[in-house]
Amino acid sequence: MPTFAPPRLRFSIRFKLLLVASTLLIIPIIGTKYIREMEDYLRQQQQEALLSRAQMVAAVFQGRPDLFKTQNSDAFPTRGVQHILIRPLHSPIVLDGYLDDWAPYRDRMQLYSLDHAVKGSEPGSLSFYHQLGSYQNYVYAVFQVNDDHIVYRAPNSLRIDQADHLLIVMEDKLGKVHRYIVSTLAPGWVNAYVVSDDPDNPIPLAPEVRIKGEWQETAQGYNIELRIPINMLGNRLSFAIADVDDPVSRQVDTLISTAGIDSPDTLGTIMFPSQEAEGLLERLKHPLMRTWVIDKQNRVIARIGSLTPDPDEQADDDLTPPTKEPSILSGLMTLFYKWVLKQPANEFQDVLLNASRLDSIEFREAMAGTPATRWRQTPDKQATILTAAYPVYKDKQVIGAVAIEQTSNAILLAQNQAMEILFNLSALAFLIACGVLLLFASRLSHRVRRLRDSAESAITPDGRVVGDIVATRDSDEIGDLSRSVTSMLDRLAQYNRYLESMASKLSHELRTPITVVRSSLDNLSPESPPQEIETYTQRARDGIDRLNNLLTRMSEATRLEQTLQSEQLNRFDLYQVVHGCVEGYRLAHPDIRFEFTGNAGVIVHGVAELLAQLLDKLVSNAVDFHTPQTPIQIALSTDGRQVKLMVSNSGPALPDEMAGNLFESMVSIRQHKGDQAHLGLGLYIVRLIVEFHRGKVQARNRDDNSGVEFMVSLPAV
Repeated sequence: MPTFAPPRLRFSIRFKLLLVASTLLIIPIIGTKYIREMEDYLRQQQQEALLSRAQMVAAVFQGRPDLFKTQNSDAFPTRGVQHILIRPLHSPIVLDGYLDDWAPYRDRMQLYSLDHAVKGSEPGSLSFYHQLGSYQNYVYAVFQVNDDHIVYRAPNSLRIDQADHLLIVMEDKLGKVHRYIVSTLAPGWVNAYVVSDDPDNPIPLAPEVRIKGEWQETAQGYNIELRIPINMLGNRLSFAIADVDDPVSRQVDTLISTAGIDSPDTLGTIMFPSQEAEGLLERLKHPLMRTWVIDKQNRVIARIGSLTPDPDEQADDDLTPPTKEPSILSGLMTLFYKWVLKQPANEFQDVLLNASRLDSIEFREAMAGTPATRWRQTPDKQATILTAAYPVYKDKQVIGAVAIEQTSNAILLAQNQAMEILFNLSALAFLIACGVLLLFASRLSHRVRRLRDSAESAITPDGRVVGDIVATRDSDEIGDLSRSVTSMLDRLAQYNRYLESMASKLSHELRTPITVVRSSLDNLSPESPPQEIETYTQRARDGIDRLNNLLTRMSEATRLEQTLQSEQLNRFDLYQVVHGCVEGYRLAHPDIRFEFTGNAGVIVHGVAELLAQLLDKLVSNAVDFHTPQTPIQIALSTDGRQVKLMVSNSGPALPDEMAGNLFESMVSIRQHKGDQAHLGLGLYIVRLIVEFHRGKVQARNRDDNSGVEFMVSLPAV
């Protein structure tokens, strides 16, 4: 069955030029890389600017060392103790067990899970979210507990700890530690109970009515809201949620605490922001910056500002009408750039949002007296935050530090603006280049199509040349192609005319010996004398020999092509082969002088008999065309990795129109054939042998046009 090759893709010149024009895209690529590299410079500038601002704020607080002595700051040297900054609330919390009032402060919620479980408790599914806030004379606390099985206090039971409950351990103003338990028979209003100091047997001593709250069930567990008077609190406070799952044994399975609850030293420390410190920071407040003030224990004593835009300010900006109505194209470009370029994030996860103690490397360096900066990425990879910390001194001693934070959104915004300008200019340049190249390609395609149409009209489907192509005078490559095609068509026309005359030449070659044989046979008769019979018989034999020689020459090329498929290549000295052939030519043609030059040791990889046959053909051609009394020159030489064999003779020059067809089959330029039949197969056989040996052959006129020389180049070993 015939096999069909898959169709090849065809690309027009215009398409290829458009591909070439796409190399202009390297401009925005290089520009993008440059802008990315500019980020390092912009970051360095931002670090220096933020550190300078931190130094200025630190200088302001250096004149107020009393702000760093609030709330017995020297009494808590242990860094491993949990510390909580109780931040103010905008309004009082309604104790109803629901979290609606806490919605504005949802980002302050902290998760406590099994990682915070007290040693000795069994693992379970208990976890809770918790936060503290102050308003006027009260501290409000909320606990959003996830518990898959709630066990309430048994009725008429004196043990309030044998049920799900909240444990409160606090230090009062005098430094005495008190323990309270919040437990209930059912959801609703709750009070705390003062219990004994024995953690294993907390006996309820009396109700504490000053601690009030609400217990409310939820789909995931329950919520607890509490209100504690500020005057009850000292400097330490811890909470713990106890989970009881077995209503029969009523043993506490899991206990998760916000800090240590066993000894006073492990309780969490608390601090209320310094109003004076925050008042100073308020006057130095800057948009999209957050400023911290920490004491020697790295505890936060004041904080002001935010890293994200104020929603109220954004709303006001949204109400301001734009000065100019954006166009559809501008809107589409804006959407495109928002999709392609990373946009500044106004919402991201901030691990320091609720921090009460700052103890990372830049703060430790600042507390050691060295200003420091650090870049950190948010956990959700949405923003990068820069922190600049500067120490605050008193009498050459570090008493605290000021830290200012800012996101890299300004740098990202500047990068995006530069990217947009770069992309816009690149797109404009690309469109202009594409337009120019498209016009150029259209003109180029028109010229190529015109040349194609001329070539197709000049040659008929059966291969006859019936017209010509007018060569253009254009100086570019298509002009060169036009002139080359014109020249090629002229040579093809001459070759076709030769092939068309080949039938008559072949007919003549065959008719002559046939006529000789026929006339000889016609003249033979039984009555002819023996001498005449012998003469006519000899003439008939000569005619048959000529026909046989003609048929032999016609089949010689075919036999050679078949022979080449089975020949094995061997290493041999070509000089010995050529030298032996030349000696034979001198014996065969004693009236012709053969001049041979060459040196022994010319090693080639091939078939000696075939190369001898090649030389026979070239010498036979030289003998037929050489000028009498002039020598035939044969030269063998080496040139680097090439072996060159040249046969040269004086005589008529090669016609220009046959230069490209001389080594084709059935091509001959002989005018007088003599007795031998010449079908133009000798040089064709030469080409077959040369190609078999991976070489090249060419024929050219001598420099002085006095004759012809054939040059064969073969690879040397």
